[in-house]
Amino acid sequence: MAFLGGDSLELFLSRCQAMSVASVPACLGVMVFLVKEEGWHYSFLVLCLLPLIAAYLGVRGKREIRTGVAAAGLVLAVVALPLAFVLAFLEGA
Repeated sequence: MAFLGGDSLELFLSRCQAMSVASVPACLGVMVFLVKEEGWHYSFLVLCLLPLIAAYLGVRGKREIRTGVAAAGLVLAVVALPLAFVLAFLEGA
């Protein structure tokens, strides 16, 4: 598991958990900043739901030592912001 620069499973799970939990305040901050924009309906839902699901998966994957669940949480955390911006662009067009 040299995905994030570590050799141990514990380090990989810890980093997945930390990144997925850290995405929650980041996405909520972006959501608060962009709440005044019009047409942010679907991206608003993405910024509310995906980071919470990612944090849950990251914590659950570390607790149960399941790399697939932790990696899914990490992927959802990374994808949340670009997906929200794409949806906002499509709504505005």
